[in-house]
Amino acid sequence: MSEHDSATTADLILSRRTLLLAAAGLAPAALLTQAGYASAVFGAAPDSGGTSQFAPVPERARPPQFPSKEYLLDDLGGGVFGVRGVGNYQSMFLVTRRGVVAVDAPANFGDTLLAAIGEVTDKPVTHFVYSHAHVDHTGGAHRFPPNARYVAHELTAEMLRKAADPRRPLPTQTFAGQRHVLHVGGERLILEYRGNNHLAGNLFIHAPDQRVLMLVDVITPRWAPFFRLGLSPNVPAYTDATNQVLGYDFTTLITGHAGHFGTRADVEEHGRYLADLQAATGHALGTVDFAAAVKDVSPDNYQAQAKVWTGAVVKRAAELMPSSWLTQLGGADVFLPDNALAMLWSMLID
Repeated sequence: MSEHDSATTADLILSRRTLLLAAAGLAPAALLTQAGYASAVFGAAPDSGGTSQFAPVPERARPPQFPSKEYLLDDLGGGVFGVRGVGNYQSMFLVTRRGVVAVDAPANFGDTLLAAIGEVTDKPVTHFVYSHAHVDHTGGAHRFPPNARYVAHELTAEMLRKAADPRRPLPTQTFAGQRHVLHVGGERLILEYRGNNHLAGNLFIHAPDQRVLMLVDVITPRWAPFFRLGLSPNVPAYTDATNQVLGYDFTTLITGHAGHFGTRADVEEHGRYLADLQAATGHALGTVDFAAAVKDVSPDNYQAQAKVWTGAVVKRAAELMPSSWLTQLGGADVFLPDNALAMLWSMLID
């Protein structure tokens, strides 16, 4: 187990007992006293101009203005730099005495990252770390020197071998298990794999001396979760990741997406949102009557029954979500039905 497992943090994600109470209709009342999502989520329809009507993006969540070079370079201290680019992507790099360690290079972002590195050092990129295998975060990896060492978890390496994508060079250094410490030029990055929260091999990348943490595609600061909880195949691991992140010593969280880097307060906020989503979905699961929901569906069509019933549960969950989220997080209405559906199926099968 990691040393971070011993860290004690407030459990922001509901316990299994609380989820069972929620499913029985006994979820904490404070989470279920507000309504207002339904009209925003289910009442919207495309207008004649081809756009959809969504809740306004809160000021705090709006993306920053990018200069003509189309990226922002943030000095996070101790040789760590964060890069935020047009297209809603983030990356980072660490400057050491020996050279530069780059972490992720989103597709069409490799040259951008090289330009950002060139702003602060003329040292070569000696190491490239794959946070995970998804091409949208790593499709620019081929832009780096061919003699650079490419580092990944063995699960990521296996996916890259199967993909055979020239944009994503095969790792030349891999590790198995949970933890690997990468030492380069007097600096260190701690790479930890703590379960399939988004994709097998997705890493927690920690620069402990600089108090910077990178975890991609799990938390989006100031925004509600993306489609189906970030496309996570393992909802319990996805929800567990919130408390795992809070077990690290960090001041800046790089998340791969969103216009802003995260803080501990952003992670705690994400945890509260997931707790509300769990409670609302659990309450809806315990109160939407199956027979009543499918009374007009052919009894021979079990798939249609499942779709209609889960749709009714999701709609009720949306009605139970605190409306305050619409003004706290960007996109709180956009993928709510998809996220509630992911949460519902997790409750049913996990």
